[in-house]
Amino acid sequence: MVSSALDRRTGTSSRAERVADIIERRSRYLPTKIAIVERELQARASALYRLEALLKGKPNAQSSEPLKSSINDIQKRIRFELLVLSKLKSRFSRATLNIGVMGLMGQGKSTLLKSLSGLTDSEIPAYEGAACTAVRSVLANKEGSIEIKVTLHSEQTFLEEVIHPYYESLKLESKPLTLDEFARASLPDRSFERETDRALYGTLQQDYYQNLQHYQYLIVPGTEPHHQLISVEEVADYVRQGRNGFGALTTYKHLAVREVNISCPFQNPDVGKIALVDIPGLGDSKLGDERILLETLGREVDVVLFITRPDPQRYQWQDADSALYDRAAEALNNLAGRSFMVINRSQRTQNDKACQSLQETLRMKVVSCQIADCSSPEDANRVLDHVLNYLTEHILEIDEAYAQQSQDRLIKLQQDIESVRQATREACGVQSNFSSKIDESFTDLFGSYQYGWWSEMTIAFQELRIEFAEQCQSSSTQLASGVEAVYKACKLEAGILTDEDSEAKIQKQIKASNPMKAYADYRDQLRTLLSDHFSHLDEGLKETTQAVKVRVAKILIEVGQLGVLADDLEGAEFLSAFRKLVERDHADLERLLKGLKIIDEFELSYSGLIEPQIYQYVVDLSNIQLSAEKEPILKVGPNTTADLILAALQIDYDRTVARIKAALEELLYQPSIAAYARVEKLIDNIIYHKDAEKDWRKFLGRVRSQVWSKEIGELEQEQNRQQEWQTTIAQLEEVNRIDTIHFLS
Repeated sequence: MVSSALDRRTGTSSRAERVADIIERRSRYLPTKIAIVERELQARASALYRLEALLKGKPNAQSSEPLKSSINDIQKRIRFELLVLSKLKSRFSRATLNIGVMGLMGQGKSTLLKSLSGLTDSEIPAYEGAACTAVRSVLANKEGSIEIKVTLHSEQTFLEEVIHPYYESLKLESKPLTLDEFARASLPDRSFERETDRALYGTLQQDYYQNLQHYQYLIVPGTEPHHQLISVEEVADYVRQGRNGFGALTTYKHLAVREVNISCPFQNPDVGKIALVDIPGLGDSKLGDERILLETLGREVDVVLFITRPDPQRYQWQDADSALYDRAAEALNNLAGRSFMVINRSQRTQNDKACQSLQETLRMKVVSCQIADCSSPEDANRVLDHVLNYLTEHILEIDEAYAQQSQDRLIKLQQDIESVRQATREACGVQSNFSSKIDESFTDLFGSYQYGWWSEMTIAFQELRIEFAEQCQSSSTQLASGVEAVYKACKLEAGILTDEDSEAKIQKQIKASNPMKAYADYRDQLRTLLSDHFSHLDEGLKETTQAVKVRVAKILIEVGQLGVLADDLEGAEFLSAFRKLVERDHADLERLLKGLKIIDEFELSYSGLIEPQIYQYVVDLSNIQLSAEKEPILKVGPNTTADLILAALQIDYDRTVARIKAALEELLYQPSIAAYARVEKLIDNIIYHKDAEKDWRKFLGRVRSQVWSKEIGELEQEQNRQQEWQTTIAQLEEVNRIDTIHFLS
C-alpha cells in the first residue's frame, strides 16, 4: 500500500530527505499499477457498451429497462473512477510535493510566494490593491540559478480552455474554431440581466477580442502548447496584467500564456523537493480561472494554503471565502485534512484586530489557522515549516486514505458489474440446442425423393424433360415465325428485282461494262441480299435459347426458392448470376457447376445451325461456277438485252428462295431437338447423377438461412444473438476479474 507511513524514516534524517523519501514511495509502483487498472476499467466499459447494445436490440426491450438503467449507472461510475484514477496517477507521478496557494484577488498570495522563494517583483509582480499575476505559476525549489519557462497556448488550447468557456457560459452562438474566426466574430456591446454575465462578456469582448492583435502572434498554430525559456527581466511582461485608470488593459502577453514555471533555490534550505502552485486570484471575471483551479487542485496539489487579508474596518468572513473553500473541496478530497488558513497581517493597514477576529470566528475546516505577515520572510517560512512538517508526517496516510476510498469503490463496482452480468444471463435465457433444431429443420425441408424440396425439384425437372421431349415432335415456333418474316422480306425487298426502272438500271450497267458483267454483278447482289435476309433468323434462334433458360430459371426460382441468391433476377440473367455465385463460393460442387455451365452456355445461332445448310443454295447465285451442273439460267452474250437479264435474275432468285425454303422446313425441328438435348444434359447432371443430391444438400446447407429465411433464417438469427449474448457475457466475466481491479497491495 501507499502506506508505508508506518515505517517512515525518522531519527536524524532531514526534512528534505523525508520529502524525497515520500516522493520515491509514491512513485515507486503506484502510477504503473493505476495505469493498468485504468485499462481494465476501460475494458469493462467497452464490454458493458456491447451488452447495452444487445439489450436495446432485444425483441422485448421494455423488459430490459431496469438492466439498462443499471448499466448506465455503472458507466457513469466508471467515468468518475477513471477521472479519480487519472488524478491519483498524476499526483503519485510527480517529482515534487506541491503546495497550492489560493485566495481571492489581491489577498497577498504573490507576496507570500516572494517571501518564501526569495524572488522579487521582477519574477512575481505583486502590487497593492490589484490582481497583478494573471496566469498560473509553479515555483519549484531547485539548487542553482533561477530558470523561468513560459508555456504559451496553442491555437487549440487557447480556444478550448480560454475562449469557449465564455461562449458556453454566456450561451453565445457559433463558437470560433480558429483564431481567424474569433477575429472575425461579431461581439457588439450588449446587455445582460446578471451582473456576473455582464462582467464575463466585458472580459471576453474588451480583454480578449479587442486586444487580439496585441497577443495573437504569441499563440502557436496547431494543438500542442509551446515552451520557451525567458529571462528574469521578461517575466513581468508575461504574467502581469496592467490596467489604466479606466480598467482597460495596458499589458497583453499574459493573455496568451498558459502557465509559468520558475525554478529557484528557496530561502529555507531544508524544504526539499517541493513546489508552490500559485493559482490566479479569483474574482476578476476571468472565466477560465475556476476551471484552472479545479484542474490544478485535482492533479497538481497535495495541500492548500488559503490566503486572506481582512479589511481593518470590515472584518468578517465573506460568502466569497466560503464559496472558494467549497469549490476547492469539489476537486481535492479530504480538504479539511489538506488545507491551511493563513490570515495575512498587514503593517500598512494595521489589521491585527481584524486578523484576530477572523481567526476566532473561522468555521471552515482546516488543519490549522495562522496569522502571518506574508511580506515577512520569517513569518512566511514559519508557515511553510508548519505545513511541511505536517506533510512529512501525514501526507502518506492522507493519500492512502484517498486511494483506499477509490479502491473500495472499485471493488464495489466490480461486484455490481458481476450482478448485472448474472442478471443479464438470466434475462436473455441462453439456450444451447439451436444447432440441433436448425439441422432437424433443414433435414425436413430438404427432404428426399418422396417429399420436400428435393422431391419437388425432381418432379419439376422431370416434367420439364417430358415437355421438351414432346416439343421435338413439333417445329420451333420461334424459328417458324422468323422464317415467315424472312420470306416476306425476300418478296418485298428483292433488290434490282423490286426497284423502279429495273430494266433501265440494267441497261445503264450494260453500257458501263457489258451484258456478261452486268448479269454476274446483279447475281452477286441478289446473293448478298438473301444472306442478309436469312441472317435475321438469328433472332428467332436466340428467342428459342432464351425460352429454354427462362423455363429452367423459373423452376430454380419458384420451386427451388433460389431467386433470393441472385438479387431476384430472372431468366438468363438469373442463370448467369447463379452460376457465378456457385463458381465463386461453392467451387467444390463439381456436378452442380457442370449442369449450370451446360444450360448457361446454351446458344443456337444462324451461323452455326442454319447457314451451313442453306449456303449451298445461296452460293448458286455466285458468278463463280463450282459445278458444271449448276449453270446460270441465261447464257449471256454481247447482244443480250436488259429485259432478258432481268427475267433471268428473277428466275434465279425465285429458284434459290424456293430451294432454301425447302431446306428450312427440314430445319424447323432442330432448335426443339437441340433444346431437349441441352435440358436432358442439365437434368442428368443436377438431378439424376449419383452426386447430384449430395451437391444440392451441401449447397443448400450453406445458404439455408437465405432460402428458408422464415423457417431457418429466424432460427439462425436467434442462434447468432444467443452466441453474441454468450460471448459478450463471457467477455464481461473475463474482464471483470477481481484481481484486475486492485492497485493497492
